[in-house]
Amino acid sequence: MSKLLHLDVETTGLYAPGAGLVQVAGIVEIDGEEVETFDLRCRPFPGDLLNKDALQIIGKTREELAALPDPADTFRELLDVLDRHVDRFDKADKFFMVAYNASFDNEHLRAWWKKCGGEYFGAYFWTPPLCVMTLAGIALRPSRPDLPNFKLATVAQAMRITADGDPHDALTDVRLSAGIWRRLLRAAEKKGILR
Repeated sequence: MSKLLHLDVETTGLYAPGAGLVQVAGIVEIDGEEVETFDLRCRPFPGDLLNKDALQIIGKTREELAALPDPADTFRELLDVLDRHVDRFDKADKFFMVAYNASFDNEHLRAWWKKCGGEYFGAYFWTPPLCVMTLAGIALRPSRPDLPNFKLATVAQAMRITADGDPHDALTDVRLSAGIWRRLLRAAEKKGILR
């Protein structure tokens, strides 16, 4: 059984663990079927870095962030989602985390998980996370010189993948990333690269 968690996070800075995680969205995919989508938000922890450029990118003010739910409540909601699909006591039952620039999302989620007092991150996720950006880099090698950058929105546009919603919203971004992943996976399967 293949269990994927397409994931995207929005943060208040580039570097974990100093930055705050304020949104985590995901699509649970089991054996090629979407079975659940979630979009969770929380305020930063006291002491988290609130980089003004990051706040501008995510389109939130400090006051808006302060009004978001408590991270402990959001963490429990995330665990509820994960526990519905993975038996954390079964070492063979885990998600493959799939994300665009997966190391960023993985590092920020891990840092936030630890701040929330969570243990056993590895009980839910295989290592390493699967990076959609790396796979897209391979697939788009011939057209790379024509792209102004390799941001998620640029790559999605180049691959004619769209999603409703605001840019730099984790739910919009996870839909774009999952769309790119699926397109690349189908192409690899068609060529006999993956079976």
